[in-house]
Amino acid sequence: MRHLDLALLHSFKTIAECKSITVASQRLLKTPAAVSIQLKKLEEQMGGRLIERGHQAMVLTPQGEQLLQYARKMLALSDEAIEFFARGEVCGAVRFGIPDDYASAFLPPVIQQFTRRYPKVSLKIRNDISQNLFTALEDGELDLALVTQRTADGHGEILRCDPLHWVAAAGYRHDPAAPVPLALYPHGCGYRRHILAALSASLIDYDIVFECTGVTGVQLAVESGLAIAATSSPLILPNWQIIEAGDSTLPPLGNVVIELRQGGSEPAPAVRFFADELRRQVSAL
Repeated sequence: MRHLDLALLHSFKTIAECKSITVASQRLLKTPAAVSIQLKKLEEQMGGRLIERGHQAMVLTPQGEQLLQYARKMLALSDEAIEFFARGEVCGAVRFGIPDDYASAFLPPVIQQFTRRYPKVSLKIRNDISQNLFTALEDGELDLALVTQRTADGHGEILRCDPLHWVAAAGYRHDPAAPVPLALYPHGCGYRRHILAALSASLIDYDIVFECTGVTGVQLAVESGLAIAATSSPLILPNWQIIEAGDSTLPPLGNVVIELRQGGSEPAPAVRFFADELRRQVSAL
């Protein structure tokens, strides 16, 4: 009798969701070769191809689509069982870092769900720019951090890849002959580097008129009409307008990658469960 390995199912589910072995390997913290071997083993167990490897992206076969449904159910049931038996025993602290804008967009449901499931765990949360959070991880001051990807070194787990948009107050009109008035986070912010590099490459003049460390400052600058900003889709407020790059002198900004990074030591159960909750909530939004 064949038994399905949950580790193989988890890798298969991640490949199916990422549509790429390379991206899946970053999320799984494995090499692409190791992930390919896991997929091959699962296909041998199931007796046929589960994914067609095309030039652009991977596509599930009919058998793969059926297995993905079972994989999601089985993994969810496994997680539920682990959480049920661990709920009363998990304790300790989770030291977590997150930039202010990500905190406002992603963190409330994570905290709500996690504290309900694991009431004995103490959360210690630090708001800071991604560069400082990288340093805190390296210095052993944090267990986990949700950050803007600095380099694709394979040590982070990609949770989102969102397009960056230029945003402004409703009704805002920019004079193309004037420098672009910007609201930016301070030096070291990944968004700041991305934005200024795109403007400089397009030879567009800009003026940093509002510099702040938190999301409230950017919101104030945009909504007052003082400046425009650039941000990813989940962080755009309903009353803002999106300025399409093709309809203005502003350059396209491409995508921003949000990843989960762990500290160097072996994570405690509380840290692992908090990371699981982050994956569920941040990937779903």
